[in-house]
Amino acid sequence: MLTQYDNIGNAYDGMKKLPVAIIEAANVKEATKLYISGARVLDLACGTGHFSNMFSDWGASSVLGIDISTGMIDAARASSKSDKMSFDVADCSKPVQYEGEPFDLVFGAWFLNYASSRTEMTGMFRNAWINLKRGGHFIAVTPPPTNNPRGNIEAVQAASPAWYGGVTVTMTGEVEDGISTHLDTHLVPKVEFDNYHLRKDVYEIAAREGGFEGGLSWREVIIPEGYEDSIGRKGDEDRRSYSKLPHCGILVVCKG
Repeated sequence: MLTQYDNIGNAYDGMKKLPVAIIEAANVKEATKLYISGARVLDLACGTGHFSNMFSDWGASSVLGIDISTGMIDAARASSKSDKMSFDVADCSKPVQYEGEPFDLVFGAWFLNYASSRTEMTGMFRNAWINLKRGGHFIAVTPPPTNNPRGNIEAVQAASPAWYGGVTVTMTGEVEDGISTHLDTHLVPKVEFDNYHLRKDVYEIAAREGGFEGGLSWREVIIPEGYEDSIGRKGDEDRRSYSKLPHCGILVVCKG
């Protein structure tokens, strides 16, 4: 995980211009809107600080971004818009209390998908749990929640929506709790990386084993109004296709 992201660096920001990023931003804003105002936010696997900056814009009182990649953190610091934001290098998969804890809100976009097993994912949930205040929420952007990850990828490949977010995800192997995958954005310079798509029940069990005893829910992924126009496409068919096969999931769990 360290080397593949250090080699990407600032090129990763190109992903934030892809159609999937428009959908993700709208869904993250909707999921966090009840908790963001005045919140102290911990952004796990923050990358170049894309969502960290958004949280600051949306009213967070402070944002700490953590990422394992020095290259990503250097880019995040360079793109920081506010003195309310700070960034540090650390392995987010290891339970460690960060300066400023407990946080009101912990967030992780495409973080849990680097767990290759339930045990590894439990450690990630535990890291979120120990840094979160009681009554606080951990919100994560994940692969689509399904107990058949292979079938999900096969369905996407069969449907092949022409506007499927600007990314291609392929299965590269099997692990005990799901599959390993490779994501290619087709950007120039090249941005691609490897991760995992574990079963939905593994996420839910790992959350409980990581300490989260409160509410757990998967939000419906919405397509924002005007999305089709923003990418030069119109019509209900595209919307229906994506609604059946969204590229991500939004998981919300509560501490206490």
